[in-house]
Amino acid sequence: MKYKGIAIVILSVSLAATTSAQEQIGGAGTPNSIAKNRFATIDFPSPGVTDTEAAAITPSGVIAGRYMTPDGQHHGFILEKGKYTSFDVPGATYTDLAWINASGDIVGSYISGGVGHGYVVSGGKLTTIDFPRPGGVTVGFGISNSGDAVGVGFVPVDFNHGQGYLFRKGEFTLIDFPGALGTFPTMLIDPGRIVGAYFDSSSTDHGFLLSNGQFSTIDFPDSTLTWITGINPKGDIVGFYNSKDGKQHGFVLSKGEFVSIDIPGATLTEANGLDPQGDVVGRYVTPDGNTHGYFLARDLN
Repeated sequence: MKYKGIAIVILSVSLAATTSAQEQIGGAGTPNSIAKNRFATIDFPSPGVTDTEAAAITPSGVIAGRYMTPDGQHHGFILEKGKYTSFDVPGATYTDLAWINASGDIVGSYISGGVGHGYVVSGGKLTTIDFPRPGGVTVGFGISNSGDAVGVGFVPVDFNHGQGYLFRKGEFTLIDFPGALGTFPTMLIDPGRIVGAYFDSSSTDHGFLLSNGQFSTIDFPDSTLTWITGINPKGDIVGFYNSKDGKQHGFVLSKGEFVSIDIPGATLTEANGLDPQGDVVGRYVTPDGNTHGYFLARDLN
């Protein structure tokens, strides 16, 4: 799998792009490293915003994510055809937008009255998701094209012991990786294919794939932490990992091959979402401490 700055011209109304490219290729089944590549930076166009994160991308190129204003308030956004639209759950003091599906339905989390809830917006209708755990917080992470959602319920300040869930047709199904202290499903194609992360008994995060009722662990080679953020219909998986030197990198796993993603000059890179074509969106942090979203296109040649 290779990445190149295709489609950046389509986004150039609102996105800045660089054209340097370099790729280091390893053997099959070993990590490949993108040391430098074409990418488009995504920054929400509001004065003083220094934190923008791209979370998901649809097959048609619509990008969804989150940003924070100088007063510390968190908001969601949708970027379509060069136009940014801010999104806030009515009455909420905090809104996070985590994923968008092919129909434009979105999933995320919000805080109202000091309590954290998950939500889905479909056809303009907002549905609140409250995991049935007394005193708990609910987070929405991913949504399939059929409108099923996954996320986590947890006790405040104890996210690592979170309980995973599938929310389908108004009903909850629990998702627990065997033996894990916490399970965090982040995205699904359908109820038979779910990805996410789990927290083991030695306090380490690993990625997982739940396929037709069977769990599999996914760890980036030689990493100390692996977190999976998304999956596309082809089965390509995206996420981030920590290397042994403590640095965070993004990655894509496609057909058994890992590709490591590092944005040039960044102190941290995270890959969050990918479309059916394999284009990736995520976030990176610059030495000044600012966080930017990015778009990275797959090279189809």
